Amino acid sequence: MNGLTKRKVALFVDRASQRWVVQDPEGVFWLLPSVENPWDHREPFNATTETDLDPVPGHYKDMLQLPF
Repeated sequence: MNGLTKRKVALFVDRASQRWVVQDPEGVFWLLPSVENPWDHREPFNATTETDLDPVPGHYKDMLQLPF
């Protein structure tokens, strides 16, 4: 083992807006718009106590063309 750890991203859907939310390897949350190459148009996402994020299976990451 070379001592490097691959950091993972997490993909969610926000129940209220029905939009994709990504948590990047640094732990920052991003809202992805419904456009081509959504990562290039991401917006910061600030969760509140009322935010309801549902985890999404990892195979959707390829569909969204995420850079990780």
